[in-house]
Amino acid sequence: MFYKSVKKPSHAPAASSPISRADLPAWVYAKAEPMAHAAESQAPADATDDLLTRTEVARYLRVSDRTVSRLIRKGQLPASRIGRAVRIRQSDLLHMLDGKPSISEDLGACRE
Repeated sequence: MFYKSVKKPSHAPAASSPISRADLPAWVYAKAEPMAHAAESQAPADATDDLLTRTEVARYLRVSDRTVSRLIRKGQLPASRIGRAVRIRQSDLLHMLDGKPSISEDLGACRE
């Protein structure tokens, strides 16, 4: 008789597993190109209309998928439904982050 060793799944929290470069979209690591001519009118380098999933946004913000869903439901993060899938424009995500202050007065009340 042969017994197969069954490897049990790991119950480690998701936050402890590091995020590899393959998990995040390429624009996270892209460097802005220097402008060749100042007279040419170009769109900003980070103002693209790539569509991201809730999971990609959650990994970029380093929050849970449920937190992204709450931001969408509250109307703080614009999203579009395509069939059953929810997609967020990269430019909308960056615009939302630009509106957030880097240091909040309520930071002292934070549990982290």
